[in-house]
Amino acid sequence: MWRTLKDYCYAFTAKCIGLCIARLPRKLALFSGVYLATVVFLLSRRQRDKACKHLEQSLEIGQPIARRLVRRSFQNMGKNLMEFMQLPRMSVETLHQLVAFEGREHIDKVLAQGRGAIILTAHFGNWELLGASILAHGYTIRGITRQLRSRRLDAIVSSYREKVGWQGIDRDRAVREVLRCLNRNELIAILADVDTRTRGIFVDFFGRPAYTPYGPVAFALKTGAAILPTFIVRQPDDSHRAIVEAPLPLQQGGGREEDLLVNTQRFTKIIESYIRRYPEQWIWMHERWKTQPK
Repeated sequence: MWRTLKDYCYAFTAKCIGLCIARLPRKLALFSGVYLATVVFLLSRRQRDKACKHLEQSLEIGQPIARRLVRRSFQNMGKNLMEFMQLPRMSVETLHQLVAFEGREHIDKVLAQGRGAIILTAHFGNWELLGASILAHGYTIRGITRQLRSRRLDAIVSSYREKVGWQGIDRDRAVREVLRCLNRNELIAILADVDTRTRGIFVDFFGRPAYTPYGPVAFALKTGAAILPTFIVRQPDDSHRAIVEAPLPLQQGGGREEDLLVNTQRFTKIIESYIRRYPEQWIWMHERWKTQPK
């Protein structure tokens, strides 16, 4: 009973804060996000130190530089949260002004083949805004999501997404629904840069083996759908640049295990390349290398 009451209080508080943030001017909301994220950075020693360690090892840099980048990473997350809370009140015109969209021709070209496409992205930049921007350009897209521990909080997050037309597919029941969407020539968004419980394979990520979901490759090989590496990069003025790259060239015919390994490594290297260019826009506090080969 106590857990249910606490869950309700958290969800109610989050909903009230979201309603207040949604009505703030954008600059004030972003300032609030930076301020709150900085406080979290200073107080959350465990998460801060973990992120610094990951960044030091991955980019082979010293602690002072790593700490500055991690601080900016926390602040980027704070801005992301504020933008997400304001998302339901953003018009299509506002999204077009906020996000410069590049590479739309790649989407149109693969959809013309009638097999759908997989938008391969990461927890990078403001990935929630990326989905909203794709929807604002008239495409039908759904994403594989994981339910939050708090059902009430998950319902609030889902309602924010649904207000811009975004529908999630539960990760634990994704296979059939993803295949249906691709057969309807739709877009499927998959974030494939975290250590999860889904089926995966070990590939190199910043010089270390990282357990990586091979779902995007498995779906592509099964259906013939193209994989489009797609990322959103926050600009210095807090506008965004969405980049849709050309389809990932897939190795086929080397045997299932080899094809999964080679192609998963290929898309992971693309994700790594963006993180190397913009390290402050990735989630370094995530336990990316937690699972290791036995």
